[in-house]
Amino acid sequence: MSQDSPQRKPRRKGPARLSDLVPGTIEPALRQRGFATSAILTEWPEIVGPRLAEWTRPLEIRWPRRTEIDAPAGKSVSEKAERARRATLVVACPGAFALDVQMASAGLIEAVNRRLGFGCIGAIVVHQMPKAPPPAPPRSRQLDPALVARMEQGLGRIEAEDLRHSLAVLGAGIARKAEEMAGQPPATATVPAKKPR
Repeated sequence: MSQDSPQRKPRRKGPARLSDLVPGTIEPALRQRGFATSAILTEWPEIVGPRLAEWTRPLEIRWPRRTEIDAPAGKSVSEKAERARRATLVVACPGAFALDVQMASAGLIEAVNRRLGFGCIGAIVVHQMPKAPPPAPPRSRQLDPALVARMEQGLGRIEAEDLRHSLAVLGAGIARKAEEMAGQPPATATVPAKKPR
C-alpha cells in the first residue's frame, strides 16, 4: 500500500446500524437550515424545558455573512458589532405564545449556547406558526374475539389446541388487515376446513 492512498476503515460484516446511517443522510438538510448537528433539534426539550418545548420548535439558524468587523488597534469591539458576528436562531411557535418566547429569549439564547459549547447564538427570531398536530394515537391491535372464534371453528381438524388458537389469531389478523386495506367494514371471515381425502 502506498503512502499516498488514504487508509480506509475496515468494513463491518453484516447489517449497518441505523445510528451510523442517519447522520450522513440528514446532514444536507440540516446544513441547509444552518444546523451543524442535529443536537438542537433532537435535544430541544432538554435545552429549553418541557413548557417551552411543548409550544416551540427550532426552524433554522441564520448565520451572518462573514465580514471582518475588527476594531482598530487599542479599541475593543462594540457590543453591537459582537452581536452582528453571532447567528440568529429562528423559533416557531403559535401566535398566542410568541410573547412568552420573546420574554424568555435571553434564557433560550443562554441555554442553546450552553448546549453548543460556545456563544454562537446572539438573537432569537420568533415565527408565528400553528402548533404541529399531535401524532395520531396508535390503532388498537385488539382482535375481535368473535372473529377469532369463527376462525378457530374453521380449524377444527387441527388437534393441537395451542396451534389451532395461534392459527386462528393469525387468520383473524390477516382478515382484519385485508379488510382495512380494502376499506370495507369487517366481514365474517372463516377458514375453510380441509376436505378429507
